[in-house]
Amino acid sequence: MTSSLLPVLILGFVIVSYIALRPFPSRVRYLFDFVCFVGATFILFRHQTPPLPGNGGAANASSLWLHAVAGIWWLLGARLLVAVMSFTLNYNRRWREARLFPDLTAAAIYAAAVLVVLISVLALPIGGLLATSGVLAIVLGLALQNTLADVFAGIAFGIEAPFNVGDRISLTDKIEGTVVQMNWRSIRILTDGDDVAIVPNSVVAKADIVNRSSPTVVRSAFIELSCPAASNPERVIDTLQQATLLCPTILPVPLAGAVLTRLGSTKNRYRVSFSVSDTEQLSTTKDLLLRHARRQLYYSGLYYPRAAQDIRTADEGTGRSFHAVLPVLQEIIVFESLEAEQLAELAAHLKPRSLEPGEVLFAQGGTEATLYIVVSGILQISQHTELSGQRTAGFIGAGDYLGEVSLLTGAPYAATATARTHCKLYELDCKVIKPLLAANSDLYAEFDRSARRGLAILNRGVASRATADSVSQSLIHRIRAFFDDPR
Repeated sequence: MTSSLLPVLILGFVIVSYIALRPFPSRVRYLFDFVCFVGATFILFRHQTPPLPGNGGAANASSLWLHAVAGIWWLLGARLLVAVMSFTLNYNRRWREARLFPDLTAAAIYAAAVLVVLISVLALPIGGLLATSGVLAIVLGLALQNTLADVFAGIAFGIEAPFNVGDRISLTDKIEGTVVQMNWRSIRILTDGDDVAIVPNSVVAKADIVNRSSPTVVRSAFIELSCPAASNPERVIDTLQQATLLCPTILPVPLAGAVLTRLGSTKNRYRVSFSVSDTEQLSTTKDLLLRHARRQLYYSGLYYPRAAQDIRTADEGTGRSFHAVLPVLQEIIVFESLEAEQLAELAAHLKPRSLEPGEVLFAQGGTEATLYIVVSGILQISQHTELSGQRTAGFIGAGDYLGEVSLLTGAPYAATATARTHCKLYELDCKVIKPLLAANSDLYAEFDRSARRGLAILNRGVASRATADSVSQSLIHRIRAFFDDPR
């Protein structure tokens, strides 16, 4: 009677202990399994009953409990083997998040252990059970065909490996993001909107998959924009290529380029192709490139018909005609407090200047006290430091200006400006500002406020570094001292 109850007691002890230990950490549960496995091994070894296939036979009351111990030995061994596999794979982030193969391998280990227990340890005739299970498998297959399709599609992904965890993929132009997990039923994609898209494996298998991370994470893209048909296509293409220099996220290799894609009676269509180092930079780079392209074309007289933009105005006092730079002066923040007559006076004193590629506009440490307004071309701003040597701070293009702090305070330039392409500029000397300040002392404070606001604007960071050596001291005192104002 005791021998008959012993297998039940052993099995009951294992089950109750397993349930009782569920709230505990996995390490505690694995330690308990290991202790039970060692204990079962010791019992089988002591009774000379190795739990190997072929040891089955008719179980009597005296050996039934040993068969129970052997069955528990196989199940505990399978559990420990799965634990070791999981512990090993957890050190690999890709295997830890791609759960399909670990789950299938664990299921195969448990299934093999159960078959060994049924066939060899307990010597049960399971031929009829297998025949019945075949019919049951057909019924379950029909009922679970969608789930099975997901499983087999996941297996195909594991064999073919079109993507891995951490890769950025695009599915039929509807879902794009980074794969964060792959399991037996679906994949999880972290989209750019910080949403997690759960897509069944069978759906992924039927979709057009584009792996953005293979062979490299470099992403090529393009923007399209239109210009008036009257604008010279060669000049437009050259100006668009210059605009790519103003976007620091555009890679120099492969080289960005612009082409004419469509001719029209009123406007032509152009395409600018470029590459970025990562897909996350794509949208911001497109936005920045479109804005810079528009500014370059606008100030070069190519974005609108020249009849509407290239207007020359004659100064009644001198008879001089000057380019339509008055709108440009109105957009310069440092002059936002000036009246229209004062701006016209400044425009009349602007001096045009042209630069060839490689020509230096001003050198670091120079004290020309001049404001420079770029109307076409690209200037390269570079700084020399003792630690890093000569380095490029960035580029500025048409519609931007630099030198406002030097113009108002005489401070030396903090960088060197060199023409990267053919450039056209206008110069404004500090002597032109002195009569305005003498006539209106309130302009000191206005210039101080406007200059600070101009330096703080994000898209003027490169131009600001060219002249703003330090703005910790109030500019108004430096402006007054430079123009010999006693107050």
